[in-house]
Amino acid sequence: MPRTTITLSDERYRALKQVAARRGTTITEVVDQALELAGVNTREAVEAMVAEARRRSGLADEQAMDLALREVAADRSERADPGST
Repeated sequence: MPRTTITLSDERYRALKQVAARRGTTITEVVDQALELAGVNTREAVEAMVAEARRRSGLADEQAMDLALREVAADRSERADPGST
């Protein structure tokens, strides 16, 4: 697994450590969960979401992918500008 260095303020680092301790987890897992909530997903996770959406919808592969891409774009747009809706 690749390692990455990020720079945090002392206050932010303490808060991150406290959250991890309260959850009984690691800082890595807290950051990973935050990235997922921010829409930063692995290709495998996205493919699994598309497969599940396709299974539930009965859409053809191309239709399901088009719908998934539109929904992701709309979600990212809303996250970038929450007051736009």
